[in-house]
Amino acid sequence: MKKLIFLFVIVLAVAFYSCKENMAVVPDAPVVDTARKVMVEEFTGVRCVGCPSGSAELQALLDQFGENLVVVSIHTSDFGSPFPTSNHDFRTQEAEEIADHLGRPAAYPSAVVNRKDFDGGAYFLQSAKELWSGHILQELEEDLKLTVNITKEYDPVTRDLEVRVSGIAEENITGDLKLTIMVTENNIVDPQDDEVNGFIQDYNHKHVFRTTMTEPKGDLIQTGMAEGESYDKTYSMSIPDGWKSADCEVIAFVNLIDGQKKEILQVESTYLEE
Repeated sequence: MKKLIFLFVIVLAVAFYSCKENMAVVPDAPVVDTARKVMVEEFTGVRCVGCPSGSAELQALLDQFGENLVVVSIHTSDFGSPFPTSNHDFRTQEAEEIADHLGRPAAYPSAVVNRKDFDGGAYFLQSAKELWSGHILQELEEDLKLTVNITKEYDPVTRDLEVRVSGIAEENITGDLKLTIMVTENNIVDPQDDEVNGFIQDYNHKHVFRTTMTEPKGDLIQTGMAEGESYDKTYSMSIPDGWKSADCEVIAFVNLIDGQKKEILQVESTYLEE
């Protein structure tokens, strides 16, 4: 009788471990351990019914990649035209210049990841939301070629902002290095059309592009940079009264212009009142 009980226990144990080995394993989100950060420029509009799904995808990616991902939402063209009940017109001349510089979307939702061509020479930088995650991961695996550091001073009374951006080349770099500083604003409640929920009067717009402190296409730092060489630039502006400074973010990035290439080498961001 004891032998039968012993055999029964063994059978149960084997069955348990067999089931355990055959259980589907859901992989965790990739662990990011790099100083490299990735910039995503989403092209959107309040009249773009498919764009809320793109914004939701970007929020999921921000939850996944955390501080290694920086997002800006750029409203342009007829899709960005405000509704009669809108309090804001998110379109700006700077946004239109950036859209022309990067190439406008063929369809929405659409975004540019690190201003990089992932199609092997096509130099069409826009990509659909299904590709964003893969492009981000690919960029995070690249070596850091240049650092970007932001130091800011903001006076909430006068609303004067000064931003200093500096960094060092981690290797020899060939081509024109350009610095762009953007200001975005989060949590702007205003209308948005949505193919799922219809017209939304109180939609929460995030990462809204407001302006650039540099030229929209960036200011030239210098042509070529040797390993160990540094750069240091300072800009200033006044934050308009209509912007909630606590929700405003400064984004600074350096991109490499080399022929048709416009690739972002590194990006950093900080909130005004952080």
